[in-house]
Amino acid sequence: MKIAAALPLLLLTGCAPAIGKAPQMQGGVVSLDYCADQMVLGLVPRTRILAVSPEASSDAGFSKPRAAGIPRVRPALEEIIRLRPDFVVRLYGGSPGIDRQLAALGVHVVQLQPADTLDAIPAEVARVGALIDASARAAQLTSEFRRNVRSARGMMTSAQPPRLLYMTPGDVTTGPGGLIADIIATSGFQSVRDAPGWGSLPVEAMVRRPPDAILRAFFDSPRYRQDHWAASGHPHLQHIVSQTPTVTLSGGTLACGNWLAGDAVRQLVAMRARTDVTP
Repeated sequence: MKIAAALPLLLLTGCAPAIGKAPQMQGGVVSLDYCADQMVLGLVPRTRILAVSPEASSDAGFSKPRAAGIPRVRPALEEIIRLRPDFVVRLYGGSPGIDRQLAALGVHVVQLQPADTLDAIPAEVARVGALIDASARAAQLTSEFRRNVRSARGMMTSAQPPRLLYMTPGDVTTGPGGLIADIIATSGFQSVRDAPGWGSLPVEAMVRRPPDAILRAFFDSPRYRQDHWAASGHPHLQHIVSQTPTVTLSGGTLACGNWLAGDAVRQLVAMRARTDVTP
């Protein structure tokens, strides 16, 4: 950034170019979006968290209770630099060039990388932990995650796996490919949807042949709440759900591809163990 272009931004901060060094708090962290909030709230002690994004309040199962009392910040450059952070963590929050603008002002920007398989998660959490001085906590979380995944894989058999339906408020489900499919397979199930990628909830197929098990997610937040016309609220489907072994997860458990996915695996495996789930 040229000095002339940077001058208005420096004036906003009291013309201090070394913006990353807040005198009252070293290692201060700001997160700019839903997944960055999870990463920061999971890895960093509250004393280092300067602010999280407004989206933290929509993550009812994880971020919202942990972010109580922590300031919120919009992903706007002027608001962020007033906080004088050392680190800014983001996946998509902010304008396309905000990472370069913050870096020019001495802020360390940590760009999250989506993990689309369970095996990719530990390395990503460890990478981010190292970048924001939270390696010890990252190691704790990834150790527990690995235990959950290792335990699930140790219970897999050569028998035909039971059929599981992934159900969301927007009547969308998924088949092979991606993190959710990996969670389903690792937990010892096969997806009802056999076509790769995302698709509509197979309502008629469910009525003809109900699934052996159901995974419901994202029903906990108003952000994803279905309208009255959604098929997931149809009485026939509600009856199927009531008669079928079901795990209901907070949307935050599946949304971001971090250590929380290990808890999804654990809960699905526990459901198989305590119920008669047979194909």
